[in-house]
Formats: sequence, C-alpha cells, structure tokens
Amino acid sequence: MTEPLVTLEVCGVRPRDVPALVAAGRRAVRKGRAEPGVRLTKLLATTGPRFIPRDVRPTRWALLTCRADGVPAPSWTPPGAIESATLHLRPVASRGRWDGIDPFPGAADAVDDGRVAVLTRASLRARHVGRFYAAVPAVAAEVTAAGARSAFGFGEAPVLRPGTFSLWDSAAAISAFRHDARAHASAMRRTAEIGWYAEELFARLSVVDAAGTIDGVQL
Repeated sequence: MTEPLVTLEVCGVRPRDVPALVAAGRRAVRKGRAEPGVRLTKLLATTGPRFIPRDVRPTRWALLTCRADGVPAPSWTPPGAIESATLHLRPVASRGRWDGIDPFPGAADAVDDGRVAVLTRASLRARHVGRFYAAVPAVAAEVTAAGARSAFGFGEAPVLRPGTFSLWDSAAAISAFRHDARAHASAMRRTAEIGWYAEELFARLSVVDAAGTIDGVQL
C-alpha cells in the first residue's frame, strides 16, 4: 500500500508580489482538489512564532497538500520569492478531523529516529475565541524555548480556524517539551474542560526531506 505524502511549501515574497502569490496558491488548490490522489490541499496564511492573529505575516503563505498516492505536490513558489522552504512529510500519528475527514489515513503510531514535525489545527467555537488566544502566547513561548527548529502559526480563515506547525530534531525533543511545558499542559486540560473546538486535528509527521529556509533558519 502506498503511504500518503504531505508536501508543505512555505513562501515569502515582497509586499507587491502578495496578490500574485495568493492567486497562484488558489489556482494550485483548485487544481489539486480536482486530482483523485489528493486528500487535502490548503492555502494557509502564516504567523510568526507567537501563533496569534496580531502576528500574521501577510507576505508569507504556505501551501499544504496531502496525497494518498505518495506523489509530491508540484511547487508553486514564484521566481521572485525572497524566501522559500519545501518539506516532504510522512504521517506517523494522527487523530481528529479537518473539514470532516481524516486527511492522514493509515498513519502508523510510530516514528523513526529522524526529525519530526507536529501539525495542529482547529475550528474554534466563537464564544471561546478570547480565552483561547489569551492562552496561546505562553504555549508558543514554551515551543520556542524547548528548541523547535522552526515554528509558526497558520490559518484558513481569520481568527476562527487556526493551526500551528513546528519542526523538531527528534521525537525525544517533543517528549521533553510535553514533559516540561506547564502552559501547554494547562491548555490541554482546559481544552477538555471548556470545549474550545468544534473540530480539531493533531498530527505527527516524519521528515522525508526538507530544503530551504524559514525565518532564515536552514531546514
């Protein structure tokens, strides 16, 4: 059975090039959704490492594509990009839904000894937005302090559909973060108590290959 392959391409451009980048991303999404091997494709606005709406970076966008047939998604980075990165990832653990489906079917609950990425996303209940974002900066600071190689927030729609992506040197580094991160542990407890999410997804992915830079950091 062919393993699914996730392609994440992160692209930064000059302000004048943003409309063309977004238009190209939307064309890529439409084309991807018409292909039978594509389970999920999303054009995502991104934030800096604080993961909050005030940290949105209008000049940087990401294209996420998961193909069940294991084929890498084609590049959408324009020649004039000032920074870009491409990661190919294999889902190894996944729980939850994105737009009502499991985008990473067949993920095995195991990881190898290499680098690991963590992807989270959610649809927030509107009445909990304020409390949710009040808790986010402390968790984001813990991710940075724990040594994630790269970390940023993303969103499909303003405020109500946030997500995060972080890249770690090993599964052990993620385990250490979860053990020591008090704000993260508190947020997890409050998730169960408050019911912030109408839909949520947590996925862990092994890094097949990575090239380029994010925020000047070589992947």
